[in-house]
Amino acid sequence: MKESRIALRYAKALFELAEEQNIIEQAHNDMQLVQSICKSNKDFRLMLYSPIIKTDKKIAILKQIFKDNVNDISLSFLLIITSKRRESYIDGIAFQFIEFYREYKNIITAYLTTAEASNDAIRNKVLNLVKDYTQKDVMLVEEIKEKIMGGFILKFSDKQLDESITTKIIRLKREYNINIYEKGF
Repeated sequence: MKESRIALRYAKALFELAEEQNIIEQAHNDMQLVQSICKSNKDFRLMLYSPIIKTDKKIAILKQIFKDNVNDISLSFLLIITSKRRESYIDGIAFQFIEFYREYKNIITAYLTTAEASNDAIRNKVLNLVKDYTQKDVMLVEEIKEKIMGGFILKFSDKQLDESITTKIIRLKREYNINIYEKGF
């Protein structure tokens, strides 16, 4: 909880600065790059979390990686975060910034989990369903989990529609575990 509050505050500060400087799109692209590097490079994440690596070395590494790839304001922000010894929150800050950007652009993220890959017709139905319900543009993230056996799980905002076979089996088990037999004598 504490991590997300810190990341939220820093992301909000960066978003407001980007909005003030009219570089929201550039800052968004920068934070997507930061987030993708954090997700794809385990060594980079370990370096950010390491208490052994000195702050000066971390700043030098960040400069080397991001100097030519991000806006000056985004780079300065990352360096300030690191100099304040908050570098372990960089991934969370990037995530929260992207969430602020989506909210700003009126985009909602919907997560569709299925047992096997869905086709374009299903994707379009889901996109239209969520768009009609929320009146926002929809970005669909698909995930395949064979353990749900069939059906789908759709999550967006604070809503969840679970029509998976696994969940239906669990519901049936609960119904049949209730003993409806009453002793009559």
